[in-house]
Amino acid sequence: MTKNSSKSPCPVKAKNPLSKARDIAYIRLGRKNLKMATQYYLDFGLSLLEQTENRILFHGLNTEWPCWSIEKHHEDVLLGLGMYISSNEELAKLKDLKGAVYLENGRFASSNFYPTINIPDPSGLSVDAVLNSNFQIPLPKINRKRKQWNTPNQTDRINQPSPFDRGAAKILRLGHAVLLKQEFFKNAQWYCDTFGLIPSDIQILPDSKEPVIVFLRCDLGNQLTDHHTIVIANGPDDRLEHCAFELEDLDEVAKGREWLLEKGWKPAWGIGRHLLGSQIFDYHRDPAGMLVEHYSDGDKFDNTIPVSYHLVNRKSLYQWGQDMPENFLDSKLTLDKIYSLIKGKFSGRNIKIGNLISLKKTMKISPRKWIQY
Repeated sequence: MTKNSSKSPCPVKAKNPLSKARDIAYIRLGRKNLKMATQYYLDFGLSLLEQTENRILFHGLNTEWPCWSIEKHHEDVLLGLGMYISSNEELAKLKDLKGAVYLENGRFASSNFYPTINIPDPSGLSVDAVLNSNFQIPLPKINRKRKQWNTPNQTDRINQPSPFDRGAAKILRLGHAVLLKQEFFKNAQWYCDTFGLIPSDIQILPDSKEPVIVFLRCDLGNQLTDHHTIVIANGPDDRLEHCAFELEDLDEVAKGREWLLEKGWKPAWGIGRHLLGSQIFDYHRDPAGMLVEHYSDGDKFDNTIPVSYHLVNRKSLYQWGQDMPENFLDSKLTLDKIYSLIKGKFSGRNIKIGNLISLKKTMKISPRKWIQY
């Protein structure tokens, strides 16, 4: 669908956003077991940047800036995220927001000194706006070397076998974060208004036509950017559903999977190719049970591509690949989620219980008739 058939408001591109984010900067996670989390993310393919008793910073191979912070905490939770902005004017506007806190030396003062404004999103999540227009550094030559493929019409690899490279995946960068929110529209529009994100695709429920998922990308004008940098999805609680990290190609995705399996970590879903965004994906769960994704070959859009609308269902998640495991979406209604719903209702949040029930039902329908979940 290219037209919006929803009767409820859908997030839209803001006419005058306070800023135009350039990319996602980092994710901050609280973890009870810092040692185990550190080993996992090294096996996952992140590079160690800084290690202290209470915090581990990781980076990808195409940037010297931290993209992943594991911090000692009494529970396994999302502590916050960061977005890159590029001008003092944007910083000044964000500084005037209610609840804004100015961090002169940045979030990670020992690693970078870029001025940062910390603001809460509508769910209360800590969001940093990091003033850094120099975060993109060209890849080293060693990481730019692409594997040669022979095709029926072109032979690039002559008199040599396909090289075997064993080890952890080479993670290039943090690509995107998917956030579950009790109040879908309020949070999604906030990221459009505050960081200038623009919807690439919106998914709506088959019967009620209520919007429940939006894929948001940065507005870089005529420059290409990822199909989505932030995804907001309706959920029974506010939390990080998963984060995705970009790799060079399919071989690197497969190599990362082999390495994690060899080290005894459990996979979650993959390998396959998404429908919206087109990424080749492979999902795993970290020791806390949170989903993390290796991906490659994602769509790149400039700001001329209009938003598209799609029915949400299990089929909309992938073009091909391994069948999605039944427990992948973590849709069980636990006591913690019931508590979050009650707490949200009593605090006055506009939580659409009907949408959550419909979403749960539609995501149970197998796209392949020969599979019974």
